[in-house]
Amino acid sequence: MKIIKFLLALITTGGLTWGLNTSHNIKGVPLPALGSLLSPFEGYWHNGDKLTASPDDQILKGLKGVVKIAYDDRAIPHVFADNIEDAYFTQGFLHANNRLWEMEFLARAAGGGLSEVLGDRKVSATLSSVDVDKLSRRRGIVKGAERTLGEWKKDAETWKFVEAYSAGVNALINKLSYKDYPVEYKIFGVKPETWTPLKMALISKYMALDLALGSQDMQATNAKTVFGADFDFVFPEYFKEESPIVPTGTAFKKSPPPSPTGVSIGSVPTKKGPLSIDALNGISNAISSVKTPLLDFPDAENETQPDASNGSNNWAVAASKTKNKRPILCGDPHLNLRLPSIWYEIEISTPEMNVYGVSIPGIPAVIIGFNDHIAWTQTNVGHDIVDWLSIKWKDASKMEYLLDGAYRKVDLRIEDVTVKGVGVIKDTVKYTVWGPVIYENDTMPNANMAFRWLANEMMESSTKVFYELNKAKNYDEYAAAIKDFNIPAQNFAFACKDGDIALRVQGKFPIKPKEQGRFVQDGSLSSSSWKTMIPNADVPFYKNPARGFISSANQHSTDKSYPYYYNSENFEGYRGRIVNNILAKSDTFTVEDMMKMQNDNSSLFAEEALPNLIKNLDINALSAPEQALLANLKDWNLHYEADMTAPVLLEEWYTAFYEETWDEILTRPDAKRILKPTTVRTVFLLRDEPTNKFFDKIATPEKETAKQIVTAAFKKMALNMVKVTAEIALKYPESPKPTWSNYKDTEVPHISNIPGLGRSRIATGGQARSINSIKKSHGPSWRMIVELGGDKPRAFVNYPGGQSGNPGNKHYDDFVDKWAKGEYYEAIFMRKADEKHDRLTSVQTFSPEKQ
Repeated sequence: MKIIKFLLALITTGGLTWGLNTSHNIKGVPLPALGSLLSPFEGYWHNGDKLTASPDDQILKGLKGVVKIAYDDRAIPHVFADNIEDAYFTQGFLHANNRLWEMEFLARAAGGGLSEVLGDRKVSATLSSVDVDKLSRRRGIVKGAERTLGEWKKDAETWKFVEAYSAGVNALINKLSYKDYPVEYKIFGVKPETWTPLKMALISKYMALDLALGSQDMQATNAKTVFGADFDFVFPEYFKEESPIVPTGTAFKKSPPPSPTGVSIGSVPTKKGPLSIDALNGISNAISSVKTPLLDFPDAENETQPDASNGSNNWAVAASKTKNKRPILCGDPHLNLRLPSIWYEIEISTPEMNVYGVSIPGIPAVIIGFNDHIAWTQTNVGHDIVDWLSIKWKDASKMEYLLDGAYRKVDLRIEDVTVKGVGVIKDTVKYTVWGPVIYENDTMPNANMAFRWLANEMMESSTKVFYELNKAKNYDEYAAAIKDFNIPAQNFAFACKDGDIALRVQGKFPIKPKEQGRFVQDGSLSSSSWKTMIPNADVPFYKNPARGFISSANQHSTDKSYPYYYNSENFEGYRGRIVNNILAKSDTFTVEDMMKMQNDNSSLFAEEALPNLIKNLDINALSAPEQALLANLKDWNLHYEADMTAPVLLEEWYTAFYEETWDEILTRPDAKRILKPTTVRTVFLLRDEPTNKFFDKIATPEKETAKQIVTAAFKKMALNMVKVTAEIALKYPESPKPTWSNYKDTEVPHISNIPGLGRSRIATGGQARSINSIKKSHGPSWRMIVELGGDKPRAFVNYPGGQSGNPGNKHYDDFVDKWAKGEYYEAIFMRKADEKHDRLTSVQTFSPEKQ
């Protein structure tokens, strides 16, 4: 009996040991070896004790000379190197030391390699990781990254930077053992791969995906089918209230038109030469106005579009408008909030530069920042650089397609999607001269369309652009540095200690006839092609304006006098006007004023919408409880502050009003396939035409006006507030009020959505249409204010994260609370590694390996 018990115990122990130290796959979901993950010696707890900002030793293979790194109390590294290659090598080492999983994840997300780590698992409401990987490959992301890599190699200096950075990343990876792996590798049961320049190109693509992939061609085509002759009324491209980035009245340059080569960007031959503008307009209008069944598109295309609120604010005020008579530059890029943060703060000092700011893990140089002479920051331009083109196949095999009356063969590319626990799934992608055909399923009317994305045809802006910008000393050097900045197009705000301020809408933009690319194009005609790019000399810009400030907030780049056509359905209608209104009111701005402005929660939307809603409200039809809600709104200061209830009331009221107004499309079963009218359009319609036909509900026999719609919406809001209040009380029992903060429920999730590794219930004010544009998990990803002049620039910064990517490290999320409160850290801008400062914590010296 004792022998049997012993054998059973031995078998159980052996099985448990095997089970805990072996990876498993349950229903396609891979599980890590829990024994290793939970080990106190090499598992999660080891990562928690490890301060990733302090590498183990000071000998690094790959360095050419000595590098010193001073760390401050926020774990910001101040890198001092004798040459730029060592500086970028060290930056790669530091990025990997602090953010290796983030770099790996971003490269895989862009390149269709998530399933190799995650297995085949659900990553959203309708998509699995395999779906996402296939979509990335079918969009041509990997092929585009390979093209970018080829372009980088053509420039010796760019390639030198790429190789130095990659060597630094691998210097860290080569030093790792299992116990040192970031915890996510242990959770998913994988190990770090060797870093390659292709991964750097993929991360560049990731930024283009996030900022320059927006496309509503199919939705706009469907909306034109639904609204017919009313389309231009419902979807105007400009409003008279516009306050464009480049001020109205600015004179624009238009260079002589390029010679008609007959070859487009995609190398599409045109048999008859370029068509006239009128002819192209005719083709575009003919395609988009045909009364056909609505085009369909899969949920994958909806779920993987960039956030419509991707944007940002930036501005600079001239010395003449500041109390200290020194120029001030401010910027706060709005992106998806996540941990680890998208940004890594750093100072890089070499003989040719001393620059401070934020970098993107996976890419060398400082992307947003300042040096002794200048400061700069970006916002997203948002011009449409995606076209969808209908393809006409020769036969059911779909191997040849029509172009200018003749059939051409598709190019085939086999994509291997590796799925953990499953193996390799092969996917064949067909390429036309326009780009890949992403969807071929004939049950979808949107199938057989080619996806043309400028980012797949041009390289992203190389490290050399930012290298030149990082060391620029004046306007001319700033303008020269960014002239080759391609994709994603950005509004570069600039200020210089010598007094110049400027802004350039910088990027590559196709020359288009009016409305080309706004709707689905005819892929059987080469005349649907872009012919060339707007010359860099003609991109919108302005310098030292008479008003004393420059700014951008994702609104229209120009007024209608700009001589080139561009389009977007997502230009922001409020923040730009708020920024410009504030900056026009004072000539004594201080850094503290700029801090208040970046955290401004006022709402021009509320200022324009609420009075017109109340004006059209039948107050006599309201009950006593409803009258109390109205009183709350009337007493409101129109700011979206965290502890207020009025913002919740307006959002619920406006949402109900919007739904009641646009019932023509929102009640249709195919509503998700149709472009929706903007908030700006809806508010101005209420203000200007309260009896317009669109306020009439199609489901009722009587003819409603705005008065009936607004009143019905208010009552609907009152009922909804009962439900909203109950839900908030359930989620926030310790503070059960329907405040704006509780309603919005801001969070900063983990990059891989691992439960417990993000931050939730963050109390913040602001909303998408405020300068302080904080939503559920989207908002100011970096706040920076720089006052130039004097002995040194003064900079005040913060971002919603921390320097470390290790969830167990004290620097993982230590900036979040101050960020949520709108508070700042003063950046330590050093001149030498042994500089004395009471906030410095250590100085490390790294030497090259002796040959």
